[in-house]
Amino acid sequence: MAKKSAISIGRLVLQIALGVMLAVAGIWALAGKGGDDAYKALTHLINGDAGKAIGMIFAVVELLAGILLVVECFAGDKFGKFDNILGWIVIIVWIVAIVLMDFLNGNLEISKLEWWYSLAGHCVILGALLALND
Repeated sequence: MAKKSAISIGRLVLQIALGVMLAVAGIWALAGKGGDDAYKALTHLINGDAGKAIGMIFAVVELLAGILLVVECFAGDKFGKFDNILGWIVIIVWIVAIVLMDFLNGNLEISKLEWWYSLAGHCVILGALLALND
């Protein structure tokens, strides 16, 4: 009988893709070129210099969480609870982003299909974050 591997191919692909996505989003925000929807929602929620500072802190958290997700694929769980704490921060901000972007944004100019597509995409990312934050 074949041994079951410690990590499935699906989980490996999901973990690498999510890690790269978070790392790129962190770099994107730190470079001042925008950022992902969670970063945009967070900086929109808190205006002024405080919003920019919190946005930069979140960008660093995203970058670190992304790097740790990718490294964990090859080095194992060497970071203990640190990567879980970063993961929970990203999860909480991502939930805030879903509420702000998909429910409170007032996107009356987009069609219902675009709204459902946006919500589904944000929920896929949330689901991946939850599934991989073990």
